[in-house]
Amino acid sequence: MKTIRFTFAAVGLLLFSLAASAQTTAPALSAYYSVKDALVATDAPKAKSGATALVTALGKVDAARLSAIDKKNLATAKARAATISRTNNVDAQRTQFEALSTSMIALAKATKPAKTYVQYCPMAAEGKGAFWLSDKREVRNPYYGDKMLKCGSVKEEI
Repeated sequence: MKTIRFTFAAVGLLLFSLAASAQTTAPALSAYYSVKDALVATDAPKAKSGATALVTALGKVDAARLSAIDKKNLATAKARAATISRTNNVDAQRTQFEALSTSMIALAKATKPAKTYVQYCPMAAEGKGAFWLSDKREVRNPYYGDKMLKCGSVKEEI
């Protein structure tokens, strides 16, 4: 009987921990989407302001609840978002967005804050391909904007 109670307590604590982590990354994910949407629209000033909001949201993530690898992803995401926030050059923003997206995908997988889609364009990053997150299943490419708006596919659902 004690084993069953202990098991229920452990499962409850795990679920609470995951829910708390999700709540702390949800605002960051929303801010990330605003950067992504601005890049889809090729709107550098809007991407810049969205990245500023993202840096703030990432600063509020409870890093103590993250693994060592996810702490590194959090730091990388903050650094890339800060770089995007300092420029109005959309090409430079898109270059930084690739590494930002890699880190945000890892954080989303670790915390599962809300349903999100991992999307991929094989032509981005000079033909190496690049991923990003979207809150919508419909592909809207942030790496090319209206030049190749629908280039890409959904690779995973988190």
